[in-house]
Amino acid sequence: MIAVQAELTQTPFDMPIAESELVSGYMTEYSGFRFLIFFIAEFATAGVFALIASVLFLGGWGIPFSWFGWHSVDSIDNWMNVAGPLVMVTKMMVLAGIIMWVRFSYPRFREDQLQRFAWKVLIPVSLINIMLTAIFKVAF
Repeated sequence: MIAVQAELTQTPFDMPIAESELVSGYMTEYSGFRFLIFFIAEFATAGVFALIASVLFLGGWGIPFSWFGWHSVDSIDNWMNVAGPLVMVTKMMVLAGIIMWVRFSYPRFREDQLQRFAWKVLIPVSLINIMLTAIFKVAF
């Protein structure tokens, strides 16, 4: 989620495009239809990230708790043709809502706060992740 916020340059990580850094915002040259295209593209990118995350981390079109056997095997094929895309879109919308919630609820970091967060939190977590991955690759 942190990587998505940083990649989308959304609020807490929007240093390159922050309105306070520029005279009148980064979209001053655009108006009308061009501004609309850029504005929609920002939200569409968040939707694409949510779709990729729902496929990679939430099982995509798989229905949660479907292993309990509450349906028969014969009826599952036709039913999944309808329910699968709806489940995936639902998961995508939940993740996109979380992305937007984080974007609109957290304040913008100052440059020194962002550097401190990167050095004291993100880099140690990523190094621990690399070490744990190496240990699990060797052990299993």
